[in-house]
Amino acid sequence: MRIIINKTYYKNSVKGREPIKYSVKQPKGVGTDVHASIKIDPVLKKHKDLRKALLYHEKREISAWGSGKTNAHSLARKREPKLTKNIGGVSGFWKEIGRREKLNGK
Repeated sequence: MRIIINKTYYKNSVKGREPIKYSVKQPKGVGTDVHASIKIDPVLKKHKDLRKALLYHEKREISAWGSGKTNAHSLARKREPKLTKNIGGVSGFWKEIGRREKLNGK
C-alpha cells in the first residue's frame, strides 16, 4: 500500500478553524494505494514544531484508514508526539498559537 499525499495551504488563516485536515480516496479498495489531500493553515508555516507533529498525526491516521482500521483516529492519538498530546483540540491549538504570539510580542 502506497500513500500519495498532496499538501496545500489555505489562502488565509482563520482563527477557530481546524489547523489541518485531510480528505482521502482509495479507488481500488482496502489495502491498495491511498490518495490523500492535506490542507494546512498558513499559521503553521511559522510554527514548524506544531506543523511536524500535526502532519505526523494525520499521516498515521491516513495509514490506519487505508489498511481498513475503523478506529484510525484513536490509533493515531496513541502515537502522537508529546507536544500535541494534551493540546485539547481546535480551541487548545488556537490558545497555544495565541500564547506563542504573545511571548514573541506580536
